[in-house]
Amino acid sequence: MDFLRLFQSLEEFLYEAMSWLVFYPRTLWRTIRHPIQMLRYSDKELEDAPDQQFTDMLSPPLFLMLTILLSHLIEVASHQKMPEVATTGIGKEITASEMNLLVLRAFLFAIYPLMFAVRRLKAQGLALNRDTLRRPFYAQCYIAGPAALVLGIASILARLGDVAWAIAALVIMLVTISWYLRIETIWLRSRTRKSSWASFRSTFGTWLLASLINSGASFLILGG
Repeated sequence: MDFLRLFQSLEEFLYEAMSWLVFYPRTLWRTIRHPIQMLRYSDKELEDAPDQQFTDMLSPPLFLMLTILLSHLIEVASHQKMPEVATTGIGKEITASEMNLLVLRAFLFAIYPLMFAVRRLKAQGLALNRDTLRRPFYAQCYIAGPAALVLGIASILARLGDVAWAIAALVIMLVTISWYLRIETIWLRSRTRKSSWASFRSTFGTWLLASLINSGASFLILGG
């Protein structure tokens, strides 16, 4: 019986993993082409029964994690790994393991969806708890995915050791951040009564705070 259960688990995992090859590109393309629609889609899907949610797309957290994994694999394949900057004991242990490093990157980048989810609840005057936070956090994971992928590729280009590539990486980063802030501004404005300017200020402030938390957490874990 134990062997049968193990076989069934492996069977389910194989199907699930293979389905990612179909649904990941589909989810990524839809998110890039129609980011606002994907934010609405996430909100709507969470109204369904758990077994009926995200049946035609990857769930947002899984999509974000797979995107960070893809970015990491591209980095490994390009032979442009991050320089050894860890000075703390835990930081050295994390950077010594590809799996630990991947988990850390997922945690650090998920700070952005978390902060924008909290900001949305505050802007809408909703209570902050585990139930109310889930919907905006899930939605935010969708648009964080493409940003994570492009920023990861840009960081690889920046380490190629050529001025032209470094400039190209900077331009790509600025364009990606601008895209991200624009989508967040439109989304916040659609969910509140704020003006476009007020929505942008709120969005930029949230992004800046998330970046500071990200940098602070990186410093505490990895050292300087």
